[in-house]
Amino acid sequence: MTTLVASNLEIIVAQWLDKKGIYYEFQTSMMGGHYSLGGSVIDFLFPDRGLAWRIQGEYYHKGVVKEGTDEIQKELLSTLGYTVVDIWGEDLLDPGKVNETLTKALMGQEMLR
Repeated sequence: MTTLVASNLEIIVAQWLDKKGIYYEFQTSMMGGHYSLGGSVIDFLFPDRGLAWRIQGEYYHKGVVKEGTDEIQKELLSTLGYTVVDIWGEDLLDPGKVNETLTKALMGQEMLR
């Protein structure tokens, strides 16, 4: 049995989705996951909506190399027909922004940076 571990940011998102009764798949490995170039583990996948949410903590997703890798993953997921939405940690850690951020994400939109 595999035990999935969620970050504090992922817990905020999961609780919001659960409260609204929205179906999602958590930490879905695609295209080889972390083991293949361009592969990824999607934090929240909504197969019926064609949406893939990536929860982006600033510590792990800032910098030229990581941003380049994230962009390759995003392009590859888009070719599979998914709208990829990056949700940044700073928007989830501000309680006043959580609902707006996740409501926009359900529509395939990202918060402006």
